[in-house]
Amino acid sequence: MYDKIMVPLDGSRFSNRALEYAIDLAPRYGASLLLAQVVEPVNILPPVDPSGMSVPTAAEITVEESIRIDHLNIARAKRYLSGKVHDLREKGIAAEYIVLEGHPADEILKAGKKAKVDLIVMATHGRTGLRRVFMGSVADKVIRESGDPVLVVRPKQRRKKKSGK
Repeated sequence: MYDKIMVPLDGSRFSNRALEYAIDLAPRYGASLLLAQVVEPVNILPPVDPSGMSVPTAAEITVEESIRIDHLNIARAKRYLSGKVHDLREKGIAAEYIVLEGHPADEILKAGKKAKVDLIVMATHGRTGLRRVFMGSVADKVIRESGDPVLVVRPKQRRKKKSGK
C-alpha cells in the first residue's frame, strides 16, 4: 500500500512524534522513509540612511551575512537528518533524507511529488484561533494540496488536573 513515506521534520518534539508514527508504519508496509527538512532563507534587511535609502556597503554585507546564515542552517539540517537516517538504518528501516530551501508547505508538496511518495506523515503544532490565522499552517496547506494521503500527528494534550469535588 505504501512504498515511500515522507516525514517532514523541523527538529521540534512535535515532528519527532510524527517520525515515531512513520517508524511504526514503515516495516508494516515494507516502506522506505524519506526524511525532509525545509530551510527558510534568511532575509536580513539592510540598514537605511536618514533619507530612507539603503547604504550600498551595508546592503552587500547584509546579503553576504544572509548567505552565510543560510549555509549554516543547511549544514545543520543535513547533520540532523543524517543522524536520524543513521539511526533508522540501524533499526533495519530503509531511509534517506533531503534538505529543501524555501517556504515549507510549498517545498514539501514539490518534494513529495518529485519523490513519488505514497504517504506524508507530519506533525502539526496544534495552533488555533488567531495564532493559526497569523502564523498559517504548513500541515493545512499540505493536506489541502497534496493529492496523497497525509497523516497529521497532533501534539499530546496535557492532562487536566482533577478537581477535588
